Amino acid sequence: MEQNINRFLLEQMFLKVLRVEHIESSSIDWSSHVQSNAWIIVAEGDICLTIDNQPYTIAGFQIIHLTKRGPLSMRATTKVSIYVIDYIGEILYRDELLLALQQQASLGQPIFFYTLINPFVVIEMANNLYCHYQKKQMLAVQADFHQLMAQVFAELGQQEQKHSVLEQALAYIERHLYQPISIQDVAQHTQLSTQKLFMLFQAHFGHGPKQYIQQQQRQLAQKYIQQPHYQIKDIAQAMHFNTEIYFSRAFKKWTGLTPSEYLEKSIIDKSEKPINNENHFQYNNSQLMQAKLFENGSNTIMLKKLATPFLVSLILLLAACGADSTQKTEDAPKEEATTRVIIDDAGREVEIPIKPERIVTDWYLGQVLALDIVPVGAVVANLDYAAFLKQYYKEGDITNIGTDGSVSLEKVLELKPDLIITWNVDDVEKFEKIAPTIVFSESAHQGASDEIKAMGDYLDRQAEADAFVQDFEKRIDAARQKIYAAIPEDATFTIFDVFEKNATVVANDSVSGGRALYQVLGMKPQEKVQELFDTKESNNGRYDVSYEVVGDYVGDYVFVINFFNKDENFPATWTNLDVVKNNKTLHLAPEYYFASDPLSVLHQAEEMAETIVEAAKSAR
Repeated sequence: MEQNINRFLLEQMFLKVLRVEHIESSSIDWSSHVQSNAWIIVAEGDICLTIDNQPYTIAGFQIIHLTKRGPLSMRATTKVSIYVIDYIGEILYRDELLLALQQQASLGQPIFFYTLINPFVVIEMANNLYCHYQKKQMLAVQADFHQLMAQVFAELGQQEQKHSVLEQALAYIERHLYQPISIQDVAQHTQLSTQKLFMLFQAHFGHGPKQYIQQQQRQLAQKYIQQPHYQIKDIAQAMHFNTEIYFSRAFKKWTGLTPSEYLEKSIIDKSEKPINNENHFQYNNSQLMQAKLFENGSNTIMLKKLATPFLVSLILLLAACGADSTQKTEDAPKEEATTRVIIDDAGREVEIPIKPERIVTDWYLGQVLALDIVPVGAVVANLDYAAFLKQYYKEGDITNIGTDGSVSLEKVLELKPDLIITWNVDDVEKFEKIAPTIVFSESAHQGASDEIKAMGDYLDRQAEADAFVQDFEKRIDAARQKIYAAIPEDATFTIFDVFEKNATVVANDSVSGGRALYQVLGMKPQEKVQELFDTKESNNGRYDVSYEVVGDYVGDYVFVINFFNKDENFPATWTNLDVVKNNKTLHLAPEYYFASDPLSVLHQAEEMAETIVEAAKSAR
């Protein structure tokens, strides 16, 4: 709205450029006197700007508009590039509406600062204007100046519009923090594509909307934990965590403390706050009456409500005093703990080594390898279908402990593990006779990053987990940006896993590239595919689709994976599809798309991004 007014005023103005100066130096001490209107475009440098004896600090690109007459000076000790344009700007036909608009608009203010997200076009236009001024081509100067001002307000208008959309998105998120929020929900509310929504958040916050939502939920959880009358299970339920255990684990990742420890600390912090005038309460008559009831011992109900936090603080204080009074001159040597008790993903309390070294797992090889740990034993017989993982260990480093879903307890016993990680609760009793055993589950964690952080906590490799997550998110963001630059906003995707008698549509949380394409890269499913995701349960990560109707599920980009139909015995309803007939399908090598651990998914996502970009190029 603001920039629309500025553009309207420009159309009513007589504009004439009086002088153009380009200051470019390693340091400056420049002064002048503003006798008309002026634009100052700081293209580069950190400067101290003084206007009519009022100092301002400018760091980096900035546009300043002046209608205020008076002395102007600029000083800098670093390299600068500045354009100063003196001009006359008068409204020819003044009426009450135009005068009111001029007073309201930034263009009519004595001094106004404008910031652009993308300054390069404006800098180029300012340089062209200066070149024409040097050559005394005044008609070109006037035309350049009109274009320059129009460009500035057009870009500001776009930023204004984006800011309005961003505010809508943030307001929607705030209203729905107590509900499971999907990126698609926010995009639909703001009438943006998920791609544009991601780029909008990336530009303003440096990360996507998912990270923003998680950040807001963390702050909300911390706020409620500080209220001792809210139970942890109620907060976990309100924040839509599957279990109290999962919430407690997530909360510890955010703050370094369990919810109970965080509450205890906040109580102590409040109790240690010094009493001063700022902390004094202004009592009203009702509060004074409550004080008298306390004095008489008659307000027992309120006393019970306050007893718990008060007693916690008192016990901690007495414990500290007791420790001080009984401290010996020479502290007895403490034995360093070698084990700790954790709560695994099945909710079991397990005592495990603090930093296990000899690890065996029946499924989670990728999660362990991501932490720079090579387990002594794992089910590696099927790794022909998880080939990305093979680059993270040497042949012979890992002993194969089973095939086809069965694990040899004899082989596990021979390896003398100090920790076993399993997916199967039913096998825990057998494994625990050999070594401490924890149950891990991908579904207990929100996304690949949380999955690795959780494994890092269990194995005491938090630094390695953080390093992996940082690299993972950086590379996935790069892959997304690469795709967004190559495809239309509304492009849709399908992954078919093809059999002889029927095709299947790969689910969005599945192996066969589903997790990588939809969850990690955030690509949009084809409309009928999205309907499957929303309304039906998958069968082992796939939806059965007969070849008679397979064409209804074809997206703009079609990936095909063929585990089980190597002879390629397909019916005509498949081979006559345009994407198949014209060789436009994108084939995924089965040996790289069986696993869906974060390490495999990272490589799958990057490979799929390259494949999509190449397909987009060839389609042009």
